Amino acid sequence: MKKTITILGLVLGVAWNTLFAQTKQEQFQGIWRNVPHIETQEQLFKIINGINGLAISHLNEDNLDFYLNENIEGFVDTNSFDVITLDSLHTNGKYYLFISKKNVKNGRINRIECVIGSDLYFEDDNLIIEGGRLSEYTHLERLPSLTLRLLYKRGKKDNRNYLKEYLNIDVTEVVSSKSPIYAEPDKPTKMYLIKGDIVTVLEEKDGWLRIEYEGKKMITGWIKKEDIRE
Repeated sequence: MKKTITILGLVLGVAWNTLFAQTKQEQFQGIWRNVPHIETQEQLFKIINGINGLAISHLNEDNLDFYLNENIEGFVDTNSFDVITLDSLHTNGKYYLFISKKNVKNGRINRIECVIGSDLYFEDDNLIIEGGRLSEYTHLERLPSLTLRLLYKRGKKDNRNYLKEYLNIDVTEVVSSKSPIYAEPDKPTKMYLIKGDIVTVLEEKDGWLRIEYEGKKMITGWIKKEDIRE
């Protein structure tokens, strides 16, 4: 019995060390949805790529005038500073720092323009900053279809590709009035897309695109490349 406990202790010790070998910056990469503490119609998302963050807030409507802000996020060892540089940010640390990119001048960060959390931790799939008093987020594997569509359209308006920059995914729209979906190239199904549908491109092969489209359900298939916007 003693031998079994010792082996188990070693296994748990390795798992514990592996968990905390991960930096916090690595842990909070990706897509996060805010967990509201009061009832609201507003949906708030955060996309983190390195120290770059994109904050998105919108209602359940197809309106491009939604809140969108680019931020810098990282860690510092102290909150008693007047000015620091971007090079001073760490991948881990005692204090979590958040600042809008528009307030970063020549790589310098002013303390008065920052939001600094004194604690950041992970509980299941939730990211909690300042013990939940500042904000709480839950991790998502993908953006909801409405948010994806809004961010794609806003990118066209702003002449930016936010989805490529922050998530490294290729998203485009159907320009053909009717684009049949194929199970494999030259093997049509009864499904089709229409002009204006937004799709994520997974693969390209010989004039065909393997795509994902989320409507009432998630659909994966092939469409002709000529049917989408270049």
